[in-house]
Amino acid sequence: MFKMSRSIVKQVFYTGGKVLFYDTSPLSMVWGNLTVSCLSKSEAVSKCGKRDDLGQTTIIMQDGLDIQELPAIVRKVKDVGLVSLQNCLSSTNSDYAKNEGRICSHTPNISKERNENSENVTHVDNDTETTEIIEGFNRCFTTKGLFLLLETIPDEEVIPLVAFYALKKLIELENNYEYRNASVRNGEEFTENFTRTAVFSRLINTIASGSESTIILDTLKVLSREMFGSNSSMYRDKLCDEILVRVTDGKFDVVQVCEIVRMLASFMDAKNNAENVDKLWVGLLDKEKEITEKNIMEVFRILPILKQSRKMVFSLLERKSRVVWWRLHGSAVAEILSIILEVKLFSPQMMVILSRWTNTNIHAVSEDDLLEIVRGFCALDYVDSGIAKALERYVKAKSSKVKNAAVLAAIMDYCGRFRLRSEPILKGCEGYIIEHGQNLSPVTIKAMFAPFGILNFQPSDSLKFWYALESILDEKFVQFRPEDAIDVLLTCVYLGKFPLNFVQKIFNPYFLDRLHSYRDVNILRQLRAKLKLFDTAMTLECSQYRGPMLPRDHSANSLWQDGRIHRMINYISEPLADITGGIEMLTTSVVLPHLPTLELYVIDIMLHPSGMGGSTIRFNLRHDCKVYVAVLIHVPEHYCAGGTELIGPQLMRKRHFRRLGMKVAELQYDKLTKLRVHPRTLQEYLIERLKSAEDAM
Repeated sequence: MFKMSRSIVKQVFYTGGKVLFYDTSPLSMVWGNLTVSCLSKSEAVSKCGKRDDLGQTTIIMQDGLDIQELPAIVRKVKDVGLVSLQNCLSSTNSDYAKNEGRICSHTPNISKERNENSENVTHVDNDTETTEIIEGFNRCFTTKGLFLLLETIPDEEVIPLVAFYALKKLIELENNYEYRNASVRNGEEFTENFTRTAVFSRLINTIASGSESTIILDTLKVLSREMFGSNSSMYRDKLCDEILVRVTDGKFDVVQVCEIVRMLASFMDAKNNAENVDKLWVGLLDKEKEITEKNIMEVFRILPILKQSRKMVFSLLERKSRVVWWRLHGSAVAEILSIILEVKLFSPQMMVILSRWTNTNIHAVSEDDLLEIVRGFCALDYVDSGIAKALERYVKAKSSKVKNAAVLAAIMDYCGRFRLRSEPILKGCEGYIIEHGQNLSPVTIKAMFAPFGILNFQPSDSLKFWYALESILDEKFVQFRPEDAIDVLLTCVYLGKFPLNFVQKIFNPYFLDRLHSYRDVNILRQLRAKLKLFDTAMTLECSQYRGPMLPRDHSANSLWQDGRIHRMINYISEPLADITGGIEMLTTSVVLPHLPTLELYVIDIMLHPSGMGGSTIRFNLRHDCKVYVAVLIHVPEHYCAGGTELIGPQLMRKRHFRRLGMKVAELQYDKLTKLRVHPRTLQEYLIERLKSAEDAM
């Protein structure tokens, strides 16, 4: 195991006693008995002679404070001195070429212009003989004819390009032969003869030993479609090993490396290909400067394939995204968010970059792209002021022109999830519901309307809005899913509107049968709790409601209570006892018997006269409950984001306690936390909040 900085390692050689690395700068490091020499990045591989085999090792990469353990290939060589000598000669020749103002190149004159999805390599420029040979392959219609043609070609003329076309034609003929003659082969099994095996091996060796790496990659693509060769995996492994070496040598560009990653991952039957995929990070790191807005998405798309090297490649993408983010397209940003969600590599720096893109390009992004972007941020549970401001500008400018209502539904769902009480967004959706509500689906109606209740936003054009909503519900109520219908009616209750016209549609056998058709016990329990909450709210607040409609739940239910609230109750109980006159004057975590056993109806601390707590609370509430004070501790989630305004359910909770005849005092959890180290100030705060308690209704 070796420790290397991010910019050092390019290739590893193993000689039995030493491990050699080479890079663009000469360097020598020693750890204990292990000698590590960094050679210049030259034609070191070709100078070392024939490669016996490939091994593997583990490298510790450090990039700032980030340390990662990554796999790397080890190339076995026989003579270390030969590597060093050839390296020196290569360096001398390179310096001489620079002084002479010439560019040294060992690649043949092959045109590299290829179509993006094409598997063909263009012909050698001005090489009539090679062109004629390839055209001769195209005139062959049987494998036997192809073999005969190859016998007539001199060995020196079978260059890698010629071998590639011969191999491609051979596989094409064999595959087509199978398709055309499957029904007339009389059950004979397709077998490889000696000639075919010899020719195939010769062609593969010629291609693998050639200097044009692109031809090797194209050969692997063609070979992956071979359907009936018994030795396909052997040939494929040979090409994969050669490609792996050339990737670490920097012979492939960024897009080709990504293509190789996908190809190796698709060869599930090939030995060690799963491990080899994670060794290709060297080729991407070596080409970091070549990653631009045109090819960065190709690198993002291979992240789900990578395992051990995924984090390193993601760090590389994070660095490059800081440079190219402003040139990305909306679809690319949406895809990046979905990939981050899939690979579960949440990065605050990357999210800031994507948020900045959204804020900058919100005016030009398409509706489909914005829909996926908002859903992506929501799924990743990320919110910041830049996204909120961008969505406000978008809704304010385009809400009436939006063609896809799902965009506004996603924006409203985002606001409700993160408690963003944005008036421009809420008013924009209010107008959209008034104007286009009749054309919206029940799911969209619920998504756009539910945040009004969560954020406690009263529509500005109240008369038109509630009339439009009532018309939609009246016309499409049977189309609503049970959970959506209950959420819509609960939202009305949060806002102080009581949908009496729809009570009979909720509490009828047909609707309840639909409700209980859910197989998931947890979902069914949640729906029952919401229905019970609706019934209780209508009973307490609406005088015309002839409820309760549901029987009381006498089963013993356990209640979940926020741990922060529970700990704070224990801490402030003593100061409150000092203020009220004794510990017998208060009861903690009170659940009133005639209210649903829900977390919403738990009274954090109940203040009462001595002897009127515990089991007597139920009796006293019926006679004289004005002596009771319900103390509620509000954690940050009880408020709209960035403000001190309570969300809809918490406001309804406070109203219900007041309607039961109790005073309600509210305490802010954040402020209590800050005052814990200042006992006197804490006592003054508690006294001030108790004096400001709201009277019973």
